[in-house]
Amino acid sequence: MEYLERPHERWIWTELIGFDNEQADLGVAEYVETAGFTPTGICLMLTSPDFVLSHEPVDGEVTLPEDFCARDGHDFNPQRQRQAWTNRQLQGLIRELQARGIEAWLTVFTRFYGNRFHPEWLGDHPEACKVFRRHGWSASLNPLARLSDGSYFEDYFLGKLVETMEYYGFDGWQGADGWGPHNGPIYEVDLSDDTIAQFAETTGLRLADEAARECGHDTELLDARARWLWRNVRHEWIEFHAGRWEQFWRKALGAIHSVGKRAFINSSWGRAPWESLYRYGVDLRRIVAAGVDGIIVETVAAGLSMDPRPYAADVHRHADFLSMLMLMRAGLPDAKLIFLHNTHDVVEEWDAIRHVPTVLEKEIHALTDVWQTRGDGSLRPCADGLLACLGDGLSEWHWRWLRERWNLAYSCRPRRILGATLVWSDAFMQAQVEDFTRTRGMTVHPLMFRLMTEGAPLQTTADIGDLSGVTGAILVLNHHLLPADELATVLAYEGAPIVLIGREVGGLPEPDLRFEDRSGPMSLSCLVYGAQPEAPEIDAWDAPALPDDVMAMEEPVGYWDHFTFAPVSPGFVQACARVIAEVSDAPLVVEEADVVTLMTTEEESGRLRVALKSASAFYARPRVDMRREIASVDILTEYPSLRVRPEGSTFSVRVPPKGVTVVEVEPAKEA
Repeated sequence: MEYLERPHERWIWTELIGFDNEQADLGVAEYVETAGFTPTGICLMLTSPDFVLSHEPVDGEVTLPEDFCARDGHDFNPQRQRQAWTNRQLQGLIRELQARGIEAWLTVFTRFYGNRFHPEWLGDHPEACKVFRRHGWSASLNPLARLSDGSYFEDYFLGKLVETMEYYGFDGWQGADGWGPHNGPIYEVDLSDDTIAQFAETTGLRLADEAARECGHDTELLDARARWLWRNVRHEWIEFHAGRWEQFWRKALGAIHSVGKRAFINSSWGRAPWESLYRYGVDLRRIVAAGVDGIIVETVAAGLSMDPRPYAADVHRHADFLSMLMLMRAGLPDAKLIFLHNTHDVVEEWDAIRHVPTVLEKEIHALTDVWQTRGDGSLRPCADGLLACLGDGLSEWHWRWLRERWNLAYSCRPRRILGATLVWSDAFMQAQVEDFTRTRGMTVHPLMFRLMTEGAPLQTTADIGDLSGVTGAILVLNHHLLPADELATVLAYEGAPIVLIGREVGGLPEPDLRFEDRSGPMSLSCLVYGAQPEAPEIDAWDAPALPDDVMAMEEPVGYWDHFTFAPVSPGFVQACARVIAEVSDAPLVVEEADVVTLMTTEEESGRLRVALKSASAFYARPRVDMRREIASVDILTEYPSLRVRPEGSTFSVRVPPKGVTVVEVEPAKEA
């Protein structure tokens, strides 16, 4: 079956080892032929910041160091040995890409290799490296540092960046890992004496000795500094970083745009906009306002699914990153968002396309099928395209496998999303900073992905100002944090059920259904207006208590780890998910609902496309109730290859382990 694709961008992130400098065109024709499509752009991973910092625009030909030619100087990938590239060959590669209509972008990280491959600029400027709370000085560049002469590193770097981009002919710069935010949360890094001095100068605050005294790289003193800052001036510390990153990116974008080039920033370690601000000190709204040309959204569930450490077994991982992308679109409605599409990474030693292809296929169909509803009723996809990471070492078969799944995923052109619409307000950003600091109340993002994991049909968001374009049930999480006028706007929504989940708010009209969690002083309630679903029973549980001193709580270090929140019982979340599904018009999983969730859209033809996603490590055979009579069911994915025979309003189909089966349902015509 042939499908008409909706517009989207296809980017590739790759190292130089993906090309071949022994060919006349440096391997570009072979690369594009193997991929089977012409990408919008290719981000070339030159890895070391020294590619920029030590750049000299020489007239002759020089051989580039090993760490420029392959990440960390690694020896080979599945296709070839690392080759020695020259500056002239790299210039030629960029020209060859551009001649085929492919943009060439520059990527470098912030790692200092200790002069292992060549003398590095950071070897002479160790003051520009980060200082971590737990292990002191780190071999990683701090873009916000001041140099020993008092000048800002960013002023030196941005001049060299523009010079490097013009010398080689790059079209843009991808500000990837470490270029906003740091390689860790702001209560762990950067805690250098210089950063503290910048903080004091910017804010005018009088800091206690624990913070202000010279700490150098002494981890005991640094730990005391971090604890004092996070307890006493947490909000000011967050705001300081948000301002510094905005300053860095305003300067960067001004410099880059002035020479006709563009820049993307990677999102903050896979976290939604609120955690980007609270945990990492990056307010992506400010970066967008500064003029960034796009954001690479780090949707990395497929890669993390194989990690042997305990966090990889998190049952929420898929919904965590999927809902994060949805909230990125909700909070940044006009930004270009490109989702990071896991394939494999030789250096990081994971390979989704070879080792968990069913997981990767599920991610493709999910990440391309989440939406934002606008005020005119139109649907905008949450992502404007994808960035394949990484794009070296893939065979023609791998690329064909990817294209086939992209082609099916991007043929989804819905006129309506079945399920509830999550309502977003920008007021949540600051309100959650203050509320979470004081109460540890669960924020919108973790509430959302817990509900999605339990089967709540959520695949579209709408801004609170765009409710005129929404049809069907709406959901508001943490409605107690909304300003009174916005809460009134929600309650004035007509024509479909309203579900509110949050803490008690005085003065609300009596709902048609109310049930409570009763997990402690910060317990949540679910209120339903405009529908009368059956009141759910919630199993009792022994709620863990928060410590009396919540300001002294340890915070997560890794981006994959979640904050500790005021307790919300699993039974309450399950009950809320069932109610949301019942009051919406989405299909229901009536058998194997513990492992299978659905994503459903209505196409212009009136047919319904249903993606059945499994969390089980084994084959699943769910039964789905479409809640309307079915004429036929066609399987769109490669697996399974058997006819589905519906029975009334239900059908059953097999789903691969941790994978997806996509079907198209033809509703029966009304008599």
